[in-house]
Amino acid sequence: MTSIMNDREYDVMADVERDHWWYRGLRDLIGRVLVKEGFAQRSGLRVLDAGCGTGANLGMLRAMLDTSYLGGFDWSPLALDYARTKVPVADLYRSDLCAPEFHADQFDLVLSCDVLCTIGLEAARSGVLRIVERIRPGGLLMMNLPAYQWLFSRHDRAVATRERFTASQIRRFLDPMGLRIERLSYRLCALFPAIVLARLPSMLPGRRDRAPHSDLSIPSSLVNRCLGQALKWENHAILRGIRLPWGSSIFVVARRR
Repeated sequence: MTSIMNDREYDVMADVERDHWWYRGLRDLIGRVLVKEGFAQRSGLRVLDAGCGTGANLGMLRAMLDTSYLGGFDWSPLALDYARTKVPVADLYRSDLCAPEFHADQFDLVLSCDVLCTIGLEAARSGVLRIVERIRPGGLLMMNLPAYQWLFSRHDRAVATRERFTASQIRRFLDPMGLRIERLSYRLCALFPAIVLARLPSMLPGRRDRAPHSDLSIPSSLVNRCLGQALKWENHAILRGIRLPWGSSIFVVARRR
């Protein structure tokens, strides 16, 4: 079963995800992929956000795409309440990535951002396979995941992360599921040294037991813009097919065969 963040972290997420550079950078990459793959020009799409959190990604999908079905599930009732205020037209319901419930027969696109990490690869395998089986041939699965177990810190405990991954782990996990991996890259490559230094104190022995809290806070507007712009440049490289060699996140786009 999916681990659930404490309510305070959902409150923080709902408050910052519209403007925070990390969230904006991820949505920029997702949006670029959707445009490049022609989703923004199609109509009647069936779209699912598997682990929708507090709703910002669903809001972007609603704004960008012409959908005949737009749904999302999450295990947290509080997250769903926030998502309903942001995307009231979406079909939002409580479910779990381990045993997902579906309200549509097939999907053209399934998005799942930083959810698999709250369960772990083996526990989520059968549930992810069930999701893949609902993706129509040619449809896409997009996932964002935290990278490197050695980077596990107080932030991960606060947001209920159980596992962090490597790109090769994710490839081995998805390859047997009837998917063709089209993009698989680390993210936040240039910022990675700074991220490691920032998290290092809570990664050291004896420091992990302190009260956990996430790294989510919006910096000054100038810093926020600069960091967001750095991710846009990086997103442009990923879209051109460049696989970044390291980073604190992993982004994967896989097509159903």
